[in-house]
Amino acid sequence: MFNLVEAKISNSNDSFTEIMEEIRKVTTDESEFERLLTERILSEFIAGFVDSKKAAKVKQLQLEFPKIKNDSGVEFLCAADCFPKKKKSNRKRAKKVAQSTRSLTEKEPVASDMSSSITITLEKEEENRMKKKRRVGCKEIVKRPEQELELEAEPEMPEKIERVIKEMNGIKTMFVMQKRLTQTDVAKVNNRLSIPRKKMSNCDFVDEEEMKILDDKKGVMVCVVTPSTEMVELELKKWEMGSTYTYNLIGAWIKKVVDNEANQLQSGRLVRLWSFRQDSKLCFVLDNEGLS
Repeated sequence: MFNLVEAKISNSNDSFTEIMEEIRKVTTDESEFERLLTERILSEFIAGFVDSKKAAKVKQLQLEFPKIKNDSGVEFLCAADCFPKKKKSNRKRAKKVAQSTRSLTEKEPVASDMSSSITITLEKEEENRMKKKRRVGCKEIVKRPEQELELEAEPEMPEKIERVIKEMNGIKTMFVMQKRLTQTDVAKVNNRLSIPRKKMSNCDFVDEEEMKILDDKKGVMVCVVTPSTEMVELELKKWEMGSTYTYNLIGAWIKKVVDNEANQLQSGRLVRLWSFRQDSKLCFVLDNEGLS
C-alpha cells in the first residue's frame, strides 16, 4: 500500500504549493499527508545535495586536470596530469622494499641456522632442568626462606641397626629423618607413616628410576625393618603438597607395624628412619630404641 501511494506522487521539481496539492489528491488523512510531505521534501533535498556534490567534484577535476585540444579541435585530458608526481616516489620506495626483501631472503639460511641453534640450546636446558627435578630438587626447596627445614643432626647408628643392615648385605646406608609420630601416623583411617620433606636430612635415598615412578603418581615397593626387627613389605608413595611434598609408607603400616605391640609405636613417640639398598631394592629401618 505504501509503495502504491508513493508511486502516485510525481518526482518533478515542483514548487512547494504544487507538491502539497499533489499529495492532497492522494490522501485526506492528515497524519498520512504530513508523512508523505516530509518524505517528499527530504527526497528532494537529498537529490539536490547529491547533485551539488557531483557538480563540485566535476569542477575540481576540471581544475586539476585541464583539457587540451588537438589539431581536430577534440578536447581530452592531459595524460601527464592524471598521475600525481607522488607515484614516482612510490615506485622508488617499492624498488627499495624489493631490494630489502631480496637481501633478507639471501640471509635467511643464517637466521634458520641461528633458530636451530637456539632450539637445541633450549632443549638441552629443559633436559638438564628435568634431570635436576628428578633428583628430588633438594637445593630448590632449601633456597626458599619460607620453607625452613626442621632437620635433626644425624645421630650415630645403633649397633642393632648396623647388625640388621649387615645381615641383609645392605649398602648405601643413609639417615633419612627423626620425628615424633603424630596422631595421623598411628590412626587406622590414615594408615600411613608420613616422611615430610622438611624433616628429611637426606632426600637422595630415592634413585632416578624410582623418582620417575613416584612422579607418575605410582608407588614403589620397599622393605621396612620394624623396631622389633621384623621385615614388612610396604609401598612408598609421593604426595605433592603445593610447593613441597611428602613421602608416605602405606599398605600394611597399621596392621603389621603399628598394631604390633612389640614395636611400641604411639602418638608422640620419637622414631628414626634409615635407608639402605639390598642389591638394588630400596629398604628402610625404623628404630625407637632409647627414644621417648
